[in-house]
Amino acid sequence: LHEDKAGITRDLYPRPIQIRSGEIHFNSPVSERDRQIINVVCTWAGGCLHYAQVAAQLERTGSSSEVFARQRRLNQFLLDVAKSIFQDIVSMDTVIIKVMNFAAKLVDADRASLFLVDNKNHELFSMTRGIAGHVASTGEGLNIEDAYEDSRFNPEVDSKTGVIGVVQMVNKHEGVFTKADEDSFEVFAVYCGLALHHAKLYDKIRRSEQKYRVALEVLAYHSVCNKDEVAKLQKMEIKERVEELETFEFNYLRMSELEKPLYAISMFKTLFQDQFRYDRDDLIRFVLTVRKNYRRVAYHNWAHGWSVAHAMFVLLMHTSRDIFNTHEALALYVSCLCHDLDHRGKNNAYMKSMMTPLASIYTTSVMEHHHFNQTVTILQQSMSSADYKQALSLIKHCILATDLALFFTNKAELNKIIDSGNYDIHVEHHRKLTQAILMTGCDLIASAKPWYIQTETVKVIFEEFYEQGDAERLNGRDPIPMMDRNKAHELPQMQVGFMRGICLPCYELVAKVIPDAAFLRDQCEYNAKKWEELAAEQAELNKQKTEEPQTDNGKE
Repeated sequence: LHEDKAGITRDLYPRPIQIRSGEIHFNSPVSERDRQIINVVCTWAGGCLHYAQVAAQLERTGSSSEVFARQRRLNQFLLDVAKSIFQDIVSMDTVIIKVMNFAAKLVDADRASLFLVDNKNHELFSMTRGIAGHVASTGEGLNIEDAYEDSRFNPEVDSKTGVIGVVQMVNKHEGVFTKADEDSFEVFAVYCGLALHHAKLYDKIRRSEQKYRVALEVLAYHSVCNKDEVAKLQKMEIKERVEELETFEFNYLRMSELEKPLYAISMFKTLFQDQFRYDRDDLIRFVLTVRKNYRRVAYHNWAHGWSVAHAMFVLLMHTSRDIFNTHEALALYVSCLCHDLDHRGKNNAYMKSMMTPLASIYTTSVMEHHHFNQTVTILQQSMSSADYKQALSLIKHCILATDLALFFTNKAELNKIIDSGNYDIHVEHHRKLTQAILMTGCDLIASAKPWYIQTETVKVIFEEFYEQGDAERLNGRDPIPMMDRNKAHELPQMQVGFMRGICLPCYELVAKVIPDAAFLRDQCEYNAKKWEELAAEQAELNKQKTEEPQTDNGKE
């Protein structure tokens, strides 16, 4: 406020006294220096008013020394509560007993009870009777000097113990419950709620963990091969070397169910017979257990896992022993055999869009992470800890590499290294990229098989795709063309895109790092041309259909 000599107000600068932080914008002719002076004065004035309010409150509640002493005791009490309760959350009952003991001690009460609403019956004690019922129904705290004289008192609580809703304390040892007791308990109630909430969660987690362990025991029992299967293979002769297996042209489709595990064991023996010692019966159990853990889906089944392992077997047979050591070769072979364990016939996109439990566990490469975890479970049962630990990291790397979403990055990086002339298989990073590309090449091996095997396999692959598309349509989603059985006539053209965009670039890269595997590139190129021919024929048929004259009741 500014007045001239005549006492007439010329400038007015109103400003609130701020105790809490805030900012006010205004326009006035007051100078910046005036503002600074006024702000300083108002700040001091605000502080004075704040402490005046505190002093007034202390006068109403008692001497300042008593208030501060009580606050210190409450703070120390709450620290003791937090330390005792949160360090010993073993069960709900344990925490409840501690909470009640601390509650009674806090306000010097004779007894303390905790009332917890039953979610099934909607009450433990009547929610319409008693003092606790009144608090539960209204949400308002009560401080009653003589509970026994109150009409709302429920005598049932004297003979029963309640378990998260209402805390009731009865009979203060000296005098009646005061406003200070209410304030202290209001703060304490926050700690009680947190402790009980965490105890409830801990109890739920503990029970879930026990159920999980039981489920694992049941799963382990049913997922391990039975003794009769093992005994049957033990009696059969397993050749150390089957020459017809050592070519990519081998037709896995004509094998019997008995031959697949026999040949899987034979390939293992061919690769590792002289490399390290292993128990023959353990190997039989391992292979049979892997077979049992593949689901009976159209394509991603035991036959597919076997064919991918066979492709890696042939690659390793054509690879110098100084490129991959024994443990690396073992990890590559085992990874291929197990890379689609427990596949449900649905891809990662489906798992995420349907918000399946697996998708909530693994944020990326959903199915590949699951396949790896299934592999680890089997390896822990069937192999020595020393061998499995050494190969575990590489097995994870190899199985995750079968996610095609990772292929494009791996391909671009490895191509760049090769084109620069710096490729060296003995460099760890280069080896990892090479292993990843080999895993992709083996996973796509059907595209590099002889034409008659390729066509038979594609039929099975698309049947699984169509089943996923049907499931998506039932859930109100439109499947992509590849998964849509209504667009089956477009299959040849889809295969051309897949072969040219993914398979052929992969095998061109494989041929660069393993020249003896050039057959895969050449066969893939041949198959791609065959699909192009079929696509052209289909396009011509479609053209003829569109050019046919329209008829009306069979007449032009």
